[in-house]
Amino acid sequence: MVAEVKMLSLQECASAFPELRFAVDAADSDTFTATSASRAEEAHDLAGIGKLLLGLTLAHLGEGDEGFLEHPLAVTAEHRAGARTGTLRLMSGDLELRVDDAVNLVFSTGDAACVLALLEFTKSEGVDLLAEAQNLVDTLGLNAFQFTGTEEAKSWGEGLLGRTTCAGTLELLRALGTPSDLETAGTAATELAEPPALSLKTRQRMHGWMGRVFEPAGLASALPGFGPNRVAHQTLSGLELTTRGSECGYSSVLTLPTEAGEWVHVAAHMPPSSAGFQSPRDVSAALGTLGLSAYHSA
Repeated sequence: MVAEVKMLSLQECASAFPELRFAVDAADSDTFTATSASRAEEAHDLAGIGKLLLGLTLAHLGEGDEGFLEHPLAVTAEHRAGARTGTLRLMSGDLELRVDDAVNLVFSTGDAACVLALLEFTKSEGVDLLAEAQNLVDTLGLNAFQFTGTEEAKSWGEGLLGRTTCAGTLELLRALGTPSDLETAGTAATELAEPPALSLKTRQRMHGWMGRVFEPAGLASALPGFGPNRVAHQTLSGLELTTRGSECGYSSVLTLPTEAGEWVHVAAHMPPSSAGFQSPRDVSAALGTLGLSAYHSA
């Protein structure tokens, strides 16, 4: 049976899609209360959100080195040959990009050639990316994240491999905040209240990357509107849902204002064993239903 996007409440999503793991919470609450959740504490592969941690780690590294994200890197034929997602794998010749631009393509289109170029660049700079990523999430108190490695030779647009939970991913989204948070974050009191390991500058850069995703296939896929007219939101490219999901499952994240204007965070994962889902399109419909439910939740 092919899944279709439905108009359901958050509570109904858990019954309609029993395999779906998710956590939804109001962005302006002081603590994680899980406004709605289903199997949110069950561990799963990153499976689509490795790029979120890759970008966060690189943005954090840029805090200590002003020119780090402006450094040029080359996307080569070797990188394209190992890429399993993204459009650059279809091009020919070397392409020079800034680190910032490469990460933007990873977030917006899931470009795996850029992932391999970024991994090669950090290695050439003497950066232990895996250790940096683990240290960052540990500093933030995000204990659900455990990294097991980086993509080597072949990439599905992830960069970092490992495991987490939907509850843990939602905590990370809360640490990143919302666009409205950033608009009012200029006061000294707000600056002092920030997590010391996640600066305003890093959060602004992350929101820039997450706000330019082209037609995602996950939680944001069924939001009202299309292209630049889609409901304002922060998410990640879902193009890899068409490829590796049968092996590792499908993860997606979403931050958006509800229909009533109150911001919410959503983290979701559909495991590879999901019964009744025969194609990535079905999985995207299930995730899209949840994202649409979050939009109508208030």
